[in-house]
Amino acid sequence: MKLTHKQKLEALAYRFYQGAEWMPKAGDYYTTSRADLEVYQVFSVKGDVIETVYTENGTGPSFWPKEEFLTEGFGPKRVWVPDFILNS
Repeated sequence: MKLTHKQKLEALAYRFYQGAEWMPKAGDYYTTSRADLEVYQVFSVKGDVIETVYTENGTGPSFWPKEEFLTEGFGPKRVWVPDFILNS
């Protein structure tokens, strides 16, 4: 799955302009603030670990500490893509 340019802009605006808050849960999609159209999915949230997968030709799951998922290192660069943007 890849985003359209419009979906990417809408997701960035939703996060950075409208200040949307995100509490990651299984099934959620997200992108990054990079200049690309890549999409990742939260596969599971178990205990203190969030498991994610790349939606296109992924190399397998990635595991992230739940406490740091949105705040440390790469975390602040994650941008939630809610269903209403995906379905637009």
